[in-house]
Amino acid sequence: MAAIAASLWSDFFVAISGWGKDRATQAEGRAVQARALAASLQERTEAERAAHAAEERAERAQKHLEEQEQIIVEDARRAEEARLTIEQLQQLAAEAGRRAEEARLAVERKWFEGVCPECRPSDEDITRMKAQYNYSPGFVHIAVVGSAGAGKSSFINAVRGLSNRDPGAAPAGIVETTATVTRYADPHQDSRMVWYDVPGSGTPNVSDWQYFNDKGLYIFDCIIVLTDSRVLESDLAILRTCEQFKNIDAFIVRSKSDQHVNNMVCERMPQGFDPSDPDMDAETRAHFLLTKLEERQRFIDETSQNVQMHLERGNLVPKKAYVVCMDAMAATVRKIRSSKAIDEADLLSDVRGCVLRRLQSGC
Repeated sequence: MAAIAASLWSDFFVAISGWGKDRATQAEGRAVQARALAASLQERTEAERAAHAAEERAERAQKHLEEQEQIIVEDARRAEEARLTIEQLQQLAAEAGRRAEEARLAVERKWFEGVCPECRPSDEDITRMKAQYNYSPGFVHIAVVGSAGAGKSSFINAVRGLSNRDPGAAPAGIVETTATVTRYADPHQDSRMVWYDVPGSGTPNVSDWQYFNDKGLYIFDCIIVLTDSRVLESDLAILRTCEQFKNIDAFIVRSKSDQHVNNMVCERMPQGFDPSDPDMDAETRAHFLLTKLEERQRFIDETSQNVQMHLERGNLVPKKAYVVCMDAMAATVRKIRSSKAIDEADLLSDVRGCVLRRLQSGC
């Protein structure tokens, strides 16, 4: 019995031991499965987290892309608006310029209402001559006209404070030296005057209107008619035309007064008299100076009377005749006193007054 019992216990312990091993094996298998499942769950969680992060990055990238596209669209819209605004401003500026030009031409047409139609310059003529003479808005353009040899070039030099030998001086000579209308800027700082040397008038077989229009004198603000002797019909024709154009201020100037006065004095002095003689006695010098004063005044009076007579005969408005000489004019411009001066200061003052009025009215 004991042996049987021992055998049974032995079998029991073997069975129990086997069962324990099986249970342990099963437990270990379940543990392995649990670990595998846990690892799988962790991988899945990490994958889901990575996928979620990727989705968030993709969403942010898409949002950034949409924002950039919106910025591009907005920039394009603003650029188009700016382009349209610039075009509108350009159109407005062009329209304003067109209206201003129409207004200017209307004013000029009004100026020319008194001019006979066949002699009236067209808008194209005015534009062409202004371009040809380099007409500059904001400046006053002064033409010096007169017969050949009247001293126009020397006058333009003197009225700018230059001698005929100075740099920038207009060429001057005994005969006509100007073949075309020549423009000369005034050298004085802040001056708004521009001077023009116009070839001599009085050409045979050329009508008054033809000369005036051919030279484009209708574009000038002021015209100075220069004469060195008697008033010619061509001088009167220019003055008459200026009156009809209404917008042109005209001056009549008698040049070379010093030469004329000296000639008149020498005619009254004894034959062979030399005013530059250094050995002249006091009595002769006193007689010479007195005679010069008398002849000077006579020349002034006769010049004024002669000019007024011609203006009256030509049915023209009376005008002051300015008596000048080039040396005194240059000295006056330079603010230097000259014993030869007569009307130089008055002429400069009146011309500058004309310039000021023109500038104030907008030329």
